Amino acid sequence: MMSRTHQRSMLALVALALLFTQSSAFADGKWEEITREQGIVVSKKAVAGQDLPAFRGIAVVNASIFDILAVLDDTPKIQDWMHNCIDSRPIQVINEFERITYNKTDAPWPVSDRDVVVRSKLTINEKRKMVIVNFRSVKHPKMPEQEDVVRMPRLRGHYKLKILSDNKTRVEYMVEANPGGSLPTWLAEQASEELPLITLQNLRKQVKKTKGKYEAFVKQWDPAKGGKLPTDIMK
Repeated sequence: MMSRTHQRSMLALVALALLFTQSSAFADGKWEEITREQGIVVSKKAVAGQDLPAFRGIAVVNASIFDILAVLDDTPKIQDWMHNCIDSRPIQVINEFERITYNKTDAPWPVSDRDVVVRSKLTINEKRKMVIVNFRSVKHPKMPEQEDVVRMPRLRGHYKLKILSDNKTRVEYMVEANPGGSLPTWLAEQASEELPLITLQNLRKQVKKTKGKYEAFVKQWDPAKGGKLPTDIMK
């Protein structure tokens, strides 16, 4: 019998996969809560035109929005906290607020690892005190499909960071994906609950661990520390 530890490791495909679940709330395309732990709420909903649902996690992180953005900005370190991410690297920096990156997610044999090239863009909604990082899968000549890895055909999502106070931020992490290939039902069902949960748990730890290590970034953008938010990315 497959051990619980082995099952958890297979949740690597999380950012990648969820199988449709039939329920009235889910079928209507409304967010359906599926788990709540340590103050983190995980939900799922149907996506028009797609067989696979979207999933999201919402958590409050005890840190400033700029400390969290600094962690998100450090692409090579994403694998330190994104659940089962084993490779994350920049491909092209378009500007300070838009970039293209490569991510690879580990999966134990016999399931193939998944990878994806992602374009992300940051915008600011000053009125709502919110920063939004939207991302979607793209093709890029510098990172063609690799052998022995399944390239994800589709990945879209966002991080929404909302200021609650100087040292408290609401984080919403949402992903809608087509992982490609085939996945076992039990994996998809468990992944729908555990991936956003574990990723947000790890993000909390990473922000705490790196506190003070991104001072240059924070001082550049935090108005309270002499920084200035760019008006050209504000909604």
